[in-house]
Amino acid sequence: MSDSTPREGLDRRRFLQVLGVTGAGAAVVSGCSTQKVEKLIPYLVQSEDQVPGLSTWYASTCTECSAGCGLHVRTREGRAIKLEGNPEHPVNAGKLCAHGQSALQGLYNPDRLTGPKARQADGSFKDITWDDALALLVQKLQGAGGKLAVINGANRGTFSDLLAAWTAAQGGKVVAYQPFSAEPIRQASQQVFGLNEVPVFDFAKAKYIVSFGADFLDGAWVSPVEAQLGFAEAHGFRNGEMAKHVSFSPRMGLTGMNADEWLAPRPGSEAAIVLAMANVLLAERSGNPADANALRGALAAHTPEKAQEASGINAEVIKRVAREFASASPSLAVAGGIPAQHRGAAELCAAVHLLNYIAGNVGTTVRYGADQDAGGDGYAALLALVDGFGGGATSVAIVHEANPAYAMPKKADFAGKFAKVPFKVSTSLYLDETAALCDLLLPNLHALERWDDARSRKGVSNLLQPVMEPVFPGMATGDLLLKTAQKLGGPLAQFSAPSYEAHLKAQWLKAVGSEDAWRAALAKGGVYGEAPAAPVKLAAGAASAVAFSAPAFDGPEGEDAFWLMPSPSVLGDGRFANRPWMLELPDPVTRITWHAWVEIHPDTAKEMNVREGEILRLESPHGTIEAPAYVFPGIHPRVVSVPMGFGHTSYGRFATGSGVNVLDLVDGAAAGSFLPYFGTRVKVIKTMNWKKVAKTEGTTRQLGRGIVNWLTLDQAKRGLTPLEALAEEGHGEHEVNTEREVEAIKGFDEAQREKRKYGAYANENPMWGMVIDLGRCTGCSACVTACYAENNIPFVGESEVLRGREMSWMRIERYWEGGEEGEPLQARVLPMLCQHCDNAPCEPVCPVYAAYHTPDGLNGQVYNRCVGTRYCGNNCPYKVRYFNWLAYNQKAFPAPLNLQLNPDVTVRARGVMEKCTFCVQRIRGAQHQARLEDRKLRDGDVVTACAQACPSGAITFGDMTDPEAQVTKAGADSRGYHVLDLLNVRPAVTYLAKVVHRTEA
Repeated sequence: MSDSTPREGLDRRRFLQVLGVTGAGAAVVSGCSTQKVEKLIPYLVQSEDQVPGLSTWYASTCTECSAGCGLHVRTREGRAIKLEGNPEHPVNAGKLCAHGQSALQGLYNPDRLTGPKARQADGSFKDITWDDALALLVQKLQGAGGKLAVINGANRGTFSDLLAAWTAAQGGKVVAYQPFSAEPIRQASQQVFGLNEVPVFDFAKAKYIVSFGADFLDGAWVSPVEAQLGFAEAHGFRNGEMAKHVSFSPRMGLTGMNADEWLAPRPGSEAAIVLAMANVLLAERSGNPADANALRGALAAHTPEKAQEASGINAEVIKRVAREFASASPSLAVAGGIPAQHRGAAELCAAVHLLNYIAGNVGTTVRYGADQDAGGDGYAALLALVDGFGGGATSVAIVHEANPAYAMPKKADFAGKFAKVPFKVSTSLYLDETAALCDLLLPNLHALERWDDARSRKGVSNLLQPVMEPVFPGMATGDLLLKTAQKLGGPLAQFSAPSYEAHLKAQWLKAVGSEDAWRAALAKGGVYGEAPAAPVKLAAGAASAVAFSAPAFDGPEGEDAFWLMPSPSVLGDGRFANRPWMLELPDPVTRITWHAWVEIHPDTAKEMNVREGEILRLESPHGTIEAPAYVFPGIHPRVVSVPMGFGHTSYGRFATGSGVNVLDLVDGAAAGSFLPYFGTRVKVIKTMNWKKVAKTEGTTRQLGRGIVNWLTLDQAKRGLTPLEALAEEGHGEHEVNTEREVEAIKGFDEAQREKRKYGAYANENPMWGMVIDLGRCTGCSACVTACYAENNIPFVGESEVLRGREMSWMRIERYWEGGEEGEPLQARVLPMLCQHCDNAPCEPVCPVYAAYHTPDGLNGQVYNRCVGTRYCGNNCPYKVRYFNWLAYNQKAFPAPLNLQLNPDVTVRARGVMEKCTFCVQRIRGAQHQARLEDRKLRDGDVVTACAQACPSGAITFGDMTDPEAQVTKAGADSRGYHVLDLLNVRPAVTYLAKVVHRTEA
C-alpha cells in the first residue's frame, strides 16, 4: 500500500514506523521523510476502566436469538475481542453457542452501514447527516395521520415496550416477529392447558427423552444452549446412569445424531405416534392424573397399529418406546421446530403436551410460569400487517431488526406489497433485502455498542451496556424514538427522557429500587431469580387435542414427488449468512460449507442415478431452485432436504449470491398462527450439471480404526475399557504388529517414560492435558468457533476448502455406524485437535526446529522459525497441522474485522504451519498472574477457549501431574482411551468413550 493512501487510523505497521513519543503528542521521525510522521496522542487522562495490555470485562446479554444468554465481554484497548458465557446466568451457565461467539463478526462486519442514507430519485442511496435523517422521519410521521406500521424483530424488553407505546401514541400498529418462533408450542399450550406461553423444558431432570421433529440441539429451537446443557447432564454417562434418547424425525439432524435410537416416520404422522403412546400409558399404567383418565375413551381409537399405518413405524416399536417412557420417571417429550413445522404442527405439540401431562412430567421436566420469549406475535400477525400495506392503509412502515423480504417465502410477495407503502424505513445495521427496498436507512447500533435490556423469561431480566465506542458514528434506535417524540410532541410528549440510557435506567430503578441495586445489576449482567410456578390442569377444550388427521402438503403427488424439508443450518434464519466464521463452519451433520445443497437418500439416489455434486432442480408450485446433491443416509427415502439461511440477494459481500433460498419453494400462507415450513412437495429433476461439494468430510466410516469408541450402558456400568468392550463384542485387536514388534514397542514406551524423568521434566512444571467426554459431546461446533475467535484463525473461502486447505485448528469428525443390511443408522462425533503428543512425531522431522516440546508438555510451534517444509504435517497421524498456503491473514480480516483480533496471539503469515496451542496465551497469562500473587497455579485457573464455550461441558483441561485436578480424575475413567494409541505417540488428549443406551430386542 502506498504511503499516500488515506488512512482512517494507525495500524500496527504505521505504529512501528514511529519509533518513539516524547511529550504530549510529539513524534520522532522514522526514516528520512517527514511525510511518514503521524502524531500519537497519549493518555492525558487515562480511563480508569482501560489499562493498556490488560483486559477489561463487561457483563452483557447475547441478542443473537430470543433465549437471552448472559455474556462476559473481553475488551482490550477499548475494543471487544472475545465473548464468553456468563457463569452466573441461569440460562447458559457460562457457555455460549457458535452463533453467540460470532456476534463479534456482526459488530465488526465490513458491510455495516456507516450512517444514515436516503433514497434518491434515481433509486440510489445518498449519505445524509443524522439531523437531516431525523428531520425527514419527523416530516413523514407528521403526514402519516396514524397510518404507521412497524415490524419489530427485537426481543422483549424496555425497547420493545417503548416502540409499542411510541407507535400506539401515533395510532399505529406493531407486529413483533422472528422467523424461528415457537408459535406451535404456544398455540398448543393455550389449547391443552389454557396457558398462552412456552414452557421451560428441563432436560437435565429427564431419565428418558423423546423428540418428535424437535431438533433441540441446533440453533433454531426455544433455548439451544440451555437445552444442550440439560441434555448433556441427562444423557451423559455419570455415576452409572444416563437417560435414553429416542428421536422421531424424517431427517437425522443434530438431535437425531445424538439419539440412542433414530426413527424416520412418514412426514406429518408424528402426532399419530404420540397419541398411540398416550393410549398405551393410560391403558397399561396406574397413577395417571385424575383428569387425564377422562381422555381414555378418546384415546382408545389411537392404537399403535393405526399409528403404524400412518407413520410406517412398527407398532411393537411404538409400544416399547411408550412403555420405556412410562417406566422412566420423570421423562420428557418435546416437539416443535422447523423439522416438524408442517400444517399439523400445533396438533403435534398439543398431543405432546397431553403425553407429558399423562406421564406426570408437567411440573417437573415441563414447567409453566416462566413465559419464555417465543419470538413475537406469529407469522399470521405479520401476514395480516403486510396484506394491509396496499390501498392507502399504511403511509409509513418501519422495519426494526427484521428482514421479512428474505425470511418470508417469495410466494407471500412481501416486496410487492411493501412497495405500495409511500415511505419505508429500516433500522438494519446492514443493507439487507428489506433495507434495499426502503427509502430511509437509520442503522441501529450493535448490541455491544448500546444500552438495552431483554426479558427472556420471568425471573430473568438481562441488561446490555455499551462495552466500547461505536465502530461507526451512529444512533441507537431507542434514542431515535425519543428524539422524534420530542419533535413531534402531542401524544408523544410523554416520552421526555433525555436519552434512551436515561429512559432504561428510570425503568430499572422502578424495579430494583435504588442506584446501588442498578449498579449491581449492571455489573452482574441483570437480575436473575426463579420464575414463579404456574398451576397446570387440563383446559376445558383439551379433549379436542385427541385427534389426528394427516396434514395437507401442497405440490405434486405421485412417484416422482418428494416431501421438501427446509432444515436449520449454522446460518440460522439467514441472519448469520454474512459472517465468514459461520459460512466456513462445516454443517454439523453433512460437513458442508459455504453453499447450499440437496440431501437425498442413498436408495433414492441409486434409483435416480444421482451422485454427489450433481445439480438437482427442485420444482414446487411456488418456485424453483437448483443445488448440488449430497447423498445422505439419515433421511427418509421420500424426503429431500435443503438448508435454510442461504440465497441472499443483498446483505453483504460474503452472503450475497451464496447458495439458494429454500423458502422460494414454500407457500406463503399461514397455518393457524405460524408458517408451515415443512408443507410442500417437490419434483426432483436432474440438470446434467455438476459442482464439487465444498465439505470437510473425510472417510465416512471408521473402517475398524477405533477412532470414536463406544460402549453399551451395561458395559460402562461394569467398568469395561473400550478394548474390553470390543473383545466382548467379538472384535479383538487388529493384528497390526507381530508379537515381537509389540514387545519392542512396549519396551520402547517404558524406556521413554523412564527418560522423561530427567532433563526439564524433572522440574516442578505442570503437564498440560485435556479430556474430552464423547458421552457429552454433541458435535455442535461451538468449540470450533470459539477457537477461531480466540486464536485469530483466518477463513479461507470456498475455493480453498475445495482444495482441502481449511485452517480450523479444531474440527469435528463425524462417522456413520450401521445403516446397512437393516441395521439402524447411528452417528459418532469426535472433536479432533493437536494431541500434544509426549512422543510427537512432528518434532524430530522439522529441519529448523520450529516444532519443539515445552517443559510443560506442550507441542510448541515457532512461527518465525518455520520455513514451510511441511514435513511435520506429513508426519502427523492426526492431520491437525495446517499450512498457510496463501496470505489468508490479509484477506480474512478486511477493516474493521481486523479489530476483532486477539492481541495476545500472533497473526500468522503465509508459508508457516500452525495448529492448536492449548491456548498457550491463556496458560502463560494465568501463570504470570499466579506469580504476581505469589501463589501456585490452581486447578481451573486455565480454561481453553474450546472448554469455556462448550455448551455440553464435554471438555476438561488442566495439569495432569496434579492428582486432585479435574482433568486427572476425568482421565482415570475406565472409558478413557487415546486415538491411534498403537502408534505410541502418547497424546495428551484423552477421550472418554461414548455410552449408548442400546435397545434390546
